[in-house]
Amino acid sequence: MKRVYSVVLGLAMGLTLAAPSFAALRVPQVAFNSASLQSHMNGFGESINVLTQQQDGLVWGSTISTNSTMTIQYQLSGNPHANEIGIAKLNAAGNVVTGLATVFPATSAPGMFAVASFRPGNLLIVNLFDANANLLGQTSTSGVNRSLFGYYIKNAGATSYTHEGFNADGKVHSLAFAGTGINTGSWWLAWEDAPITTYSGADFDDALLFMESINPTPVAQTTWGSLKARFR
Repeated sequence: MKRVYSVVLGLAMGLTLAAPSFAALRVPQVAFNSASLQSHMNGFGESINVLTQQQDGLVWGSTISTNSTMTIQYQLSGNPHANEIGIAKLNAAGNVVTGLATVFPATSAPGMFAVASFRPGNLLIVNLFDANANLLGQTSTSGVNRSLFGYYIKNAGATSYTHEGFNADGKVHSLAFAGTGINTGSWWLAWEDAPITTYSGADFDDALLFMESINPTPVAQTTWGSLKARFR
């Protein structure tokens, strides 16, 4: 059975937010079994064509706000199926994963949610709650740069990242989309958690994240070509 996460991320950055910024379109666009993901996007009221509007969402960072705290709220629904989801710490060049900051552990159940806050000193604090808003625990991870990070999904089979250069199979496991309408300036990130042989067998609906006040970063310097060149 397919797993679907409904994940909502609200990044509270104070009153000063960057103007909407868009990465370049991914080249080439990934052709995949798009029916399920397209249905989800339509259901959220988005005017997104998931086969032609994929963005280069490889690494991420906060917007230009100088507020020192950034808070992310996630909600988990559907069957977690032993997947762990979180933030991948990157080195200053953005070409090495230096660690993982878990947001949802593999034992997470449907209805659980988490609130993650970036604090001064590159500290990430994550509070995990059950479906009734009871606090289950708090974790802290050091060395998480709010201006340059990736996302990951992990299960018994593999750990996959937003940048396919980090993936063992070299395949794309996440697709980024720019929000439309009332979501303009926000982003969607859709995941495929299973090993990929050919993209025709993937549907990228195993995890769906909605992200506000965040952008692929920096757009002008992390083009598809320049990021790929770091792995040569």
